[in-house]
Amino acid sequence: MENIEIINLWKQYDEKLEKSLSLNQKIITELQQQKAKNALRPARNYKIFAVFFGVLYAAMIVYFMFYLKPYASIFFKVSVGIHLLVIVIAIAMYIRQIVLISEIDNSQNVIQMQQKLACLRVSTVNAIAVCFLQFPVFSTWNITFRMINETPLNFWLIQMPIVALFTFAGIWLFRNVDIKNMDKKWFKIMFYGVEWSSIIKSGKFLKEIETFEKN
Repeated sequence: MENIEIINLWKQYDEKLEKSLSLNQKIITELQQQKAKNALRPARNYKIFAVFFGVLYAAMIVYFMFYLKPYASIFFKVSVGIHLLVIVIAIAMYIRQIVLISEIDNSQNVIQMQQKLACLRVSTVNAIAVCFLQFPVFSTWNITFRMINETPLNFWLIQMPIVALFTFAGIWLFRNVDIKNMDKKWFKIMFYGVEWSSIIKSGKFLKEIETFEKN
């Protein structure tokens, strides 16, 4: 009889211990999730500011283009037009990133958070990569037909090599600024600010949850 009572007591103890461990695991998971969400706040604030500034900057470009249109060369118009298009695309991508952060904030599932965070990382990198596509326009806006006709040597020997260099740099950066290169030194030098570091920090908190649940 005493043995049965002891066994029952052990079973009750095991049940309580299991419930306690389960509760502790749940609490730790929730705390890590909250830390991951809080870590993204600097990135969200940065992106909101970037969108606000980007909209103002795009509006300023449109304003000046409207008044300079009669006097500007076709090279200037095309260069500024491409620059404006890239800015608008970048703004749209940043708005999407803000939505992703909001979805992470509202998510209670770790896997969903990890998926959204992965999308956020890729989108952040892609937004920077897209911006590099406008590199050539910074070397073409000042070209005019008068330059080509009156100073052909300067145009072909100085201006065009500069355009070619900017074009090569823009294409190379667009192709190589990729999430697969995030462990490379030059990538880390490029992505070091509060926007990127807060995303990485959030990912580490989620990774800790995954490691904890496996153990």
